[in-house]
Amino acid sequence: MPDIGFNDNVVVGKRIFHVQTATNKAKGVVRCEIFEKGRLITAQTFHYERRKSEQAQTAEDHVKNFVKDVHQATIDEIHFLFKVADRINKAPNVNALLKLGTLFLKHNLISDAIRTFKKVLEIDPKCNRALILLASTYTKLNRNDEAINLLNRVVKSGYNYADVFNQLALAYSNKHNHVKALNYYQEALRINPNYGEAQYNTAITYLESILTQKESSYLPPPSIRIDRARQLLRKVKNSNPLFTDEQYLAIEQSIDRSEFEEAIRLLVNLRERLFPQDTSSLISTSFYLKFMYDGVNLTEREIKQYEQELKEAIKVRPEYADLWNSLGVVHLIQCRNLFLQALNEFDRALEINPSYEKAMKNKKLVENDGKEFLILLRAILK
Repeated sequence: MPDIGFNDNVVVGKRIFHVQTATNKAKGVVRCEIFEKGRLITAQTFHYERRKSEQAQTAEDHVKNFVKDVHQATIDEIHFLFKVADRINKAPNVNALLKLGTLFLKHNLISDAIRTFKKVLEIDPKCNRALILLASTYTKLNRNDEAINLLNRVVKSGYNYADVFNQLALAYSNKHNHVKALNYYQEALRINPNYGEAQYNTAITYLESILTQKESSYLPPPSIRIDRARQLLRKVKNSNPLFTDEQYLAIEQSIDRSEFEEAIRLLVNLRERLFPQDTSSLISTSFYLKFMYDGVNLTEREIKQYEQELKEAIKVRPEYADLWNSLGVVHLIQCRNLFLQALNEFDRALEINPSYEKAMKNKKLVENDGKEFLILLRAILK
């Protein structure tokens, strides 16, 4: 059975995105890529179920439908993202802009994310969340001095959380200022000793420092730095199920051979896979924007999909209060939709029998409660 693929251009205003989705039968995956002006912006890989069937056509149709669904969902998300962006920009508020910028980052639409976070800071110059997200975006672009300036503003405000110091350390590490980077990583780990990403980044910085500052009065001897890097990587290996034995062994062997450049290359290439963006918060973010700014087009199927995604995320992260809160909101929306459905059914009853007093009474009750319910939902989501 040959590989299956779809290609489409998506026009958004003056911009054209190209979406390319195809199977890799050998690996049992579907890869969906988004391009703009020939540049790959983002790529996602999805595993699909391989079905054995007496009829080859049935199995092929199953795969083709899966690829088509992934392809169309990606196109729909691009349209949705920019439609919602237009609506938010007409009446901007901090919460919605932060969520919009986060989704732009998810799709690696960096310039759109920067514009969005800057708009938040125009409204609220002291918004720490916007400062952190903008700094993180600048770090991705290697604009480290700008990132450091923003993060220092956050620290001076008293917002001293481990992720802020991890971001500061990463920016200094990019500038090859390993002493400052290690100081900030240590501060992050002092606040949260189990912070896996900071442990991992610290190990990388110890190895990088051996290449650029082998002899330094401000750093421990290279042998101690190597030992500390190994200890930290073992901690990450024991706590992160995404860190496989094969990956860990390859890094250890490179360190054993003093091939530090190769070890660093492996570690840097693995970082985003080992510490991916929190998909659970993205589910809530996407649902919030869909309901608040495109609620009319929010179908029952989409609500069910969000409900299922949240339930799956809760299985993995049952300690995340945000997930439970979002699931509660989804259930409230389902209740509201049942109110609206009931209203239509009472209307139908009155079309059949205009003098049906019970239906008339029920309709008035539902109309009043339905309006209040919608107001309640919007108040909860704001």
